[in-house]
Amino acid sequence: MLAVLSVIINILLLILIIGILTFVHEGGHFIAAKLVGAKVLEFSVGFGPLICSKEYKGTQYSLRAIPFGGYCQILGDGDPDDSDGKKKEEYKDSEYNLNNKTPLQQIFVMLAGVTMNVVLSIVIFHIMLAFSGWEIFTSPEYENIKTVGAKVEKVLLEEDSKVDYVSLQEGGVAETAGFPSEGYVKAINGESITFSDELSRYLSTHKGEQVTMNVCDKEDNCKDYNLTISEEGKIGIMLQSNYYISISYKDNKLFAGVSHLVNYTRLVFTKLGSLFRDARSTGDYSELSNSVSGPIGMYLIIDYIKQYGIIPLMEIVAELSLSLAIMNVLPVPALDGGRVLILLIETILRRKLSDNVKERIINISFILLMVLVVLIMVKDIINIDEIKAMLSN
Repeated sequence: MLAVLSVIINILLLILIIGILTFVHEGGHFIAAKLVGAKVLEFSVGFGPLICSKEYKGTQYSLRAIPFGGYCQILGDGDPDDSDGKKKEEYKDSEYNLNNKTPLQQIFVMLAGVTMNVVLSIVIFHIMLAFSGWEIFTSPEYENIKTVGAKVEKVLLEEDSKVDYVSLQEGGVAETAGFPSEGYVKAINGESITFSDELSRYLSTHKGEQVTMNVCDKEDNCKDYNLTISEEGKIGIMLQSNYYISISYKDNKLFAGVSHLVNYTRLVFTKLGSLFRDARSTGDYSELSNSVSGPIGMYLIIDYIKQYGIIPLMEIVAELSLSLAIMNVLPVPALDGGRVLILLIETILRRKLSDNVKERIINISFILLMVLVVLIMVKDIINIDEIKAMLSN
């Protein structure tokens, strides 16, 4: 019974989050269209069969059966058809037609959804930081990111945290030297080791060198071991990170949300760049593909995160909102960025593409996009155990 209840809660949270992201995004288009004087034909939450609707000042506000999305239909951006399937000619020259607005006004409307998603991320990040005392603790990945408006420090997991290792590589340097099967590294060549990354950094900068390491077992029995670091900068031990990163915005409270959005974006692109380089060098793109998830991946993330309370869930919403903004500015015709690209091409060429050509380009890209979404969902189903294991680590 509890398992069923948990699944229901997860689904409702997923629907709520997608609903919020969609409402904010399409709401941006709606507000921008109203500001430039374009007619909004329909503002819909959800797709598919109509549940209920109400018309107000020429706009139909709808609630539809499929809750994963929504849309804002603007005159000139998918015009209404008559009973014969032909576009009504009287709409083409209307002053309320988006196509009759200036290129800058059209771009403003097209990018308004992305802008609102970014604003939502900033607001949520700001609230999250305020409730967290303007300081968050995260993984060591942030350590080497050049942050904006934040102070970054290493913090040990515990006051007397040790540089633990949990296993030895069979036939590795450490096993050959006689290391205990589990323990911790206390010093190298008389230099104390406090953080786990110090050991990794030392090994990578002293490849092939002979060193003396002071290593202790779980009962704190310590001993010196003489060994030679491999040419790869390894000694065959499985290290555990013994610290996390503190990111403090205490001296930048007013712009904390904006700063954290910039810092998070930098981290995401740094990680993606690293994954892409690793994939190219090894030929293994599995880790890169696992960095992209669809609704199933979102469901698993929600299932894991909800146990930690409202603040981590808010952070997920902010990160997803930013991801949605980044995705929508890509130059894919079915997305906002692609629509802007088409408009820029028309402006440069000083002539509009025919409605049929634009419709075909957008429809083909939309179909390809839906195929990609389905493939991502299939990938998530196949790798569901890996995703669960990754989240639990």
